[in-house]
Amino acid sequence: MKDNNSIGKIDFITEHIFWAALSWIWYKNILFRCIPLHSLTESRIILLSVIVISCIMGIIFQMGNDRNGISVFFNLVFAYGIYTVIAYMNIRFRLIVICFVISAVLSIVYAVLILSRIIKNRKCIYRIILKRTIQAGVISKKLISSGLAIIMAIIGVNALFGSSILKPDVRPSTPNNISDQTISNNIDKVLLLQDDIWAELTMRERLNVLQTIANIEQRYLGLPNELNVCAANLDEGTLGYYSDNTHEIVVSMDSLIYDSSWDVLDTVCHEAYHSYQHRIVEALYGADDKSRNLKLFRKAYSYANEFENYINGEADFCSYYFQDCEYDAREYAESAVNDYYWKIKAYLEEGGISYEQ
Repeated sequence: MKDNNSIGKIDFITEHIFWAALSWIWYKNILFRCIPLHSLTESRIILLSVIVISCIMGIIFQMGNDRNGISVFFNLVFAYGIYTVIAYMNIRFRLIVICFVISAVLSIVYAVLILSRIIKNRKCIYRIILKRTIQAGVISKKLISSGLAIIMAIIGVNALFGSSILKPDVRPSTPNNISDQTISNNIDKVLLLQDDIWAELTMRERLNVLQTIANIEQRYLGLPNELNVCAANLDEGTLGYYSDNTHEIVVSMDSLIYDSSWDVLDTVCHEAYHSYQHRIVEALYGADDKSRNLKLFRKAYSYANEFENYINGEADFCSYYFQDCEYDAREYAESAVNDYYWKIKAYLEEGGISYEQ
């Protein structure tokens, strides 16, 4: 076997430690999410254990002949990739299966090609078979690690350059189709909010429903901007948030997976109303001095002040909870959710007669 050593033994170990610490920070900020049914502490322990095991096994098997920076890279990618597969399996199942199948097939093909080569020196047959087996194992690990890297790259690209790790197939409303965004025209999607049906939907199908709801809310609230629904890993206790910079309604991935359709619908309607509040504030700033005294704008003054001095729930939950912008959004969401489910009930009871919003 060709000697692929380019760094010393001590450096090989320290490189693993250095890059493991650095990559931990990167992974925690972009891709980390708790493993389903495990706490944050348990998930971190599992991730750390996978990293340690992968690095130790890599050091043991590659210390003699594959001691280089590329091996360090693949050992770490393998560890983070395995954790990513465990944490995201129920979210990106198809992507994970496709990448794994391709990597496995390539690994098997390579192993067959290596192990089936004719051995001319029969005296060293066992030593040659051992070396070829190790070589096949090392290359197979690199191929699988490459597949895992692709999985992490695809999942993380949106989180790196945007806010989400999962987006719907349904597109936001445009000026050309906004008039079509009614409950009646989208009743097939709205009916999917029924709990028994919702439970059977994939994560992307659920997002498709929520994007449809956001489109309906955009029309109903008269918003001049689109609403982009997506899902991301949010802090525990945060069900979602609205970013007016990107017009995004970001739903917690955990909420999308575990919460009822009622709760997730409430989040989307709540955040959609925040977009409406921002447009009211813009209307206030665009009005002339006399018009600003209209009763219509009294809440807008409060919203403008709260947006400028927003109180986060982690800092002071009581003050956060009773901000006008949050109180009004909760009131609207509760009314909107009840209305959606009333229209679903009425549609089913009347044998398919839908109601406009």
